[in-house]
Amino acid sequence: MVKLDNAPDPKKRAAQDSTKRDETRQAAIFNFSQNVLNELNSDNVPTLPINYSIYFERMLDEQPEDFRQKVGETLSLYSDEIDAAIDSNIRVEKEIKQSFIQIKSMLQAVALIYKNLNVMKAIVKKRRDGLANNMNLLALQNTITGFGGDLTKLTALLEKHLEVIKINYEEIGKVFKLIEERSIYDTTYEVYNKKFFISALENEIDSIKRYGYEAAFLMLKTRDELIESVKNLKERSNIFKSISQSLLSTSRRSDIVAHYGDGCFAILMKYTGENGAKMACDRIRAMLANIRYDDDGKEFKLDAQIVYGMLPKEGSVEQIVSNALDAFNAHKDETEPVFLG
Repeated sequence: MVKLDNAPDPKKRAAQDSTKRDETRQAAIFNFSQNVLNELNSDNVPTLPINYSIYFERMLDEQPEDFRQKVGETLSLYSDEIDAAIDSNIRVEKEIKQSFIQIKSMLQAVALIYKNLNVMKAIVKKRRDGLANNMNLLALQNTITGFGGDLTKLTALLEKHLEVIKINYEEIGKVFKLIEERSIYDTTYEVYNKKFFISALENEIDSIKRYGYEAAFLMLKTRDELIESVKNLKERSNIFKSISQSLLSTSRRSDIVAHYGDGCFAILMKYTGENGAKMACDRIRAMLANIRYDDDGKEFKLDAQIVYGMLPKEGSVEQIVSNALDAFNAHKDETEPVFLG
């Protein structure tokens, strides 16, 4: 007969089971991480952190859902600091641009004051001229004349101040233009901008030539008839914002999501073959199909054209993008993603 004192402690056993599960999880992640390194070596790709991260995400997509969830829980412990580092430059850009908007608003207010003072000066002159021939009101005319002189002095002083502000504003404008030229971020839709996307494509083609791996891209554009039916410009912008945020949520960390312009978005997918690109397109289509909008009591779902293709080892970025944009017009009635062979 077993004594109760020798029975296992339920809490201790639960702790042991939890420890075993953690060890099993760590072993599985370790094996997976080693497989990622093996794949990099097999493809003759340098084992740099960025390359490892891209391969890690790509191979993780091929794993069962429960394993992806376990890895996601582990990665979440470290993601906050990484996200903060990535977002730091973006926040600086947004703050600088917001400051410039405030300075511009201040100058407009000062200009308005200056304009109003000129209006007051004109009114005083008009009244003074009207009293010029009325000798019985000489004293009043002198008073108005004196007031006009004071107003002239005040206007001259304000002109000096305004000139200083104007000079400073122009200098700030030069700095802002320089920031715009170097900017990599679209502050409206909170993704990368066209210039950065083009630069990323150029760099990726160079890497493909050097290392021989695959990379894909896709471009997405809301159908013209849908956008034209939304007359409110603010509502159109909200639709584009929803698309950009949805693309960010469904893309991998290594993917580059950008706003190409006029509501057209693009994604660069490193170390991705044709099948992987097709899967990305399917995910995006499924995601957009679940988004509903209500405009003037009429509900509609987002409908977009998608074109995708592989980045070649030869060829200009301009031609690649031009072919993708032309495909939008050539396949307007196509409901499936169009592959640029």
